[in-house]
Amino acid sequence: LGDIFWLLYPPLKITNIPEVQIFEQPKQRGMRFRYRVEGRSAGSIPGEKSSENNRTYPSIQILNYCGKGKVRVSLVSKSEPYKPHPHDLVGKDCKDGIYETEFGPDRRVIAFQNLGIQCVRRREVKDSIVQRITRGINPFNVPREQLLQTEEYDLNVVRLCIQVYLQDENGQYTRALMPIVTNPIYDNRSPNTAELRICRVNRNTGSVKGEDEIFLLCDKVQKGTVPPVYS
Repeated sequence: LGDIFWLLYPPLKITNIPEVQIFEQPKQRGMRFRYRVEGRSAGSIPGEKSSENNRTYPSIQILNYCGKGKVRVSLVSKSEPYKPHPHDLVGKDCKDGIYETEFGPDRRVIAFQNLGIQCVRRREVKDSIVQRITRGINPFNVPREQLLQTEEYDLNVVRLCIQVYLQDENGQYTRALMPIVTNPIYDNRSPNTAELRICRVNRNTGSVKGEDEIFLLCDKVQKGTVPPVYS
């Protein structure tokens, strides 16, 4: 009976190994990627729980660890293998498209409040990827040949990649935890990935017999790609 019990109810796996978890995902739609030439702020990536009255941001928590560390955030491609993305992160503590900062033992949850996405043009993709290679920004060690296949990069969607480094006995940040990625973030400028919105409707009531003609005016919808569903 004892053997059967443990087969039906295996013991919970308890580990003391430090690991990174997503505390709040970024909001996937509604943000516009900005070009450098626009000369305007790229804004801040909101969290998925963010609202007009309560602004939240993407955040992580580090389990089974209390001490100092360093966190690096970069952009990677939507699909595996996760390649460094040519777009840049911009904002406080960002340099060359990468965000880096240190944290102390009191930081249970680390939120990324000032991260914006600055996009590059298709002709600038190769130069941006070469810069990533030169700086050693390749969290998932994708072969160089694949990184340079620039036509495969989707410029309308990115993911955040979070890498955490903990202090060793010498106080150096050499203990790298497994990198993690967030849900995809889509550029609101692109018709294929934008947040759909009904701008105007000609009527909001109808006969129970049906057959009423209704016109919906929407923005950023490509013809034939979005079927209407009524419920």
